[in-house]
Amino acid sequence: MPTSYSRFSFDGDKAQVKNIFRLTTLILLLMVTVLLHGCAGTARGSKSSVYQDYKPVDVIDYSMSRADALVVIRYPAIIHADAEASYFHAFSLNAIGGEVPPENRTKKVTTRIAQSILAKSNYYVMSLYRELQKELPEMTVLLSPHIILWDRDQGLHSRPILATEQIPSVVTVDFNVYSYPDTTELMKSPPVTFGDLVTPIFVVHGDRWMQPPTNGLLLASSPLLQTAWGLSEQQANSEMERKLQGKPANYQRPLDFIRFLNRRAVPQKNLPMKNVGESRLEVLSVEQYPVEKIQMDGMLLTNLTEDFSRDPFAESFVKGAAQRVKHTLSEVDHDKATFFARQNALARFDPELAVAFLARSGGEDVRSRLQLAEALIEAERKFIAAQSVSIYDGTYLGDYGGKMRQMIEGEYTLLENRRSAARKANVTTAVAALALIGSIYAATASGAIGGIAIQSFSGLLVLGSLWAMSSTLETRAESAQMSENFLALIAPALERQISVQMEWLESKERISAMGFAEFRNKTLTLYQARVRSLETRYDDNCTFNHPAFTVTGRWYGSCRGGLAHERGYGVIMDGAGNSVEYLGTAASGMPSGTGGMIARYARQTGAFYFEGGFDRGLPNGVVQVEEPGARPRIREFRAGKDVGSGAAEQLTRLTF
Repeated sequence: MPTSYSRFSFDGDKAQVKNIFRLTTLILLLMVTVLLHGCAGTARGSKSSVYQDYKPVDVIDYSMSRADALVVIRYPAIIHADAEASYFHAFSLNAIGGEVPPENRTKKVTTRIAQSILAKSNYYVMSLYRELQKELPEMTVLLSPHIILWDRDQGLHSRPILATEQIPSVVTVDFNVYSYPDTTELMKSPPVTFGDLVTPIFVVHGDRWMQPPTNGLLLASSPLLQTAWGLSEQQANSEMERKLQGKPANYQRPLDFIRFLNRRAVPQKNLPMKNVGESRLEVLSVEQYPVEKIQMDGMLLTNLTEDFSRDPFAESFVKGAAQRVKHTLSEVDHDKATFFARQNALARFDPELAVAFLARSGGEDVRSRLQLAEALIEAERKFIAAQSVSIYDGTYLGDYGGKMRQMIEGEYTLLENRRSAARKANVTTAVAALALIGSIYAATASGAIGGIAIQSFSGLLVLGSLWAMSSTLETRAESAQMSENFLALIAPALERQISVQMEWLESKERISAMGFAEFRNKTLTLYQARVRSLETRYDDNCTFNHPAFTVTGRWYGSCRGGLAHERGYGVIMDGAGNSVEYLGTAASGMPSGTGGMIARYARQTGAFYFEGGFDRGLPNGVVQVEEPGARPRIREFRAGKDVGSGAAEQLTRLTF
């Protein structure tokens, strides 16, 4: 009996120990959950961006033109009164990072957040502008602030305030910051721009010929990827259609973020994408930038109003993002990236010269005329560069920037107070949980455990985030007022006398104007007074053909017997949405010789690019092939059929 009893007693102790262990484990898990909940409620972010590891790179502009800018930065600056209601509504519905409960969408504070995005985008974009301006050649980084508008036809949209986007640019960057519409989530995980937390949203895109497989779209924040893809595709189609009709390009791309708010993009399957830092960077895909809630260095924010010599946003995000943009500039062909934008800019001065430019005519009369036109476009770029500097001075260094820094510093103080309270609450929670574990162990040992202890512990879960909204309303109101008055704050910078020296051949001339409209009138007058007539004439009804199409297209360039001949540009589209663009030499109306061709197929995502030799409209000889989601490769073709690898040294490249 004693032995049997002893064995029975030991088994009972083991069961009791197991129960205690299970309960202790449960309590520890619950405690960790509480602690993690408390930490999540302290509104933390990533200390640095995914782009912080990008190594510095030198950008050397080998392009033949001095007229083009390297980077244009677009951002939402102001909103028209007629667009406010639509903007606020779209902002609350299309939340990034979650879905806002219907009862929270109409709160006044939600409109404050929507307004703060504009106010803070105006401020934070200046960090990116300053960094790129510092890193790149003088007067090659331009600002393009947008006004948000609404009308029945387009809905919510935007247009540029300045003429910046009429200047040829290698790449364009769309930038804004973002905050989740629901203030009850401020201390949790959704993206926010408040205090030391900033959520940047940006897109990098360019002309379709820069990277044909993606229609020129290079990078996009993940929530905007579908929208940005659709806009790049729409822009490419619009410009091709205008060329086919013999009309100058007139497409104005709205801000990608505003289009995202206006309407949901139709999801496209199989988009060519790659993540930041992937080893297959040379793959022709769109780089997907994740939504990052970046936490800036608090030490740089504690006295931001008095000392902003070190920009906390630049340290945590902008320097890396600027290097990412510079890597793009170092990798792409600048002449290829700006060729069609230069042609559009020339058409504003001289439509006849613009056609000669597409034909890449080498006549002396064309060259002298082109030199003058590009010198005037360069002068326009310098004028807008001076406007950009004025906007930066007024926005960042002036009264606007001072008020923004006061607001950011005030928000940071509020966050730090909340975090301090959360840390104290977490310590209290931990002590209470440990004490509870001890009491449970004691109760279990005495056989008195019940459900009350567990219920008491669950009460600790209510120690979550509490946010005093009354503390932030005044700050939000101030940001709304600053957004509404932004145009008045920067107007003096836009309507001041600016003088630009234009250099053409051996002559120099200084052009001065109060605004860009006056400046352009002067440049047009100067151009018309000095141009000589062109000796070469181009047939306006020259036909371009391709063996895959039953319809005919339009040719810009030399013509023989009504058909495309020698150098020029051709475009053809059918009713199903298939199209071909070709730049190069032609014979008997079809591509023949050296050229570059973009082919789009209605049922396939993206475009295919062929550069090298052509015969009777088809790739022939050694050709470089680019397609969505693949690396560029050199292949050999015979009458349009791929017969194997090609020798790189035998490839004849298209000269832009």
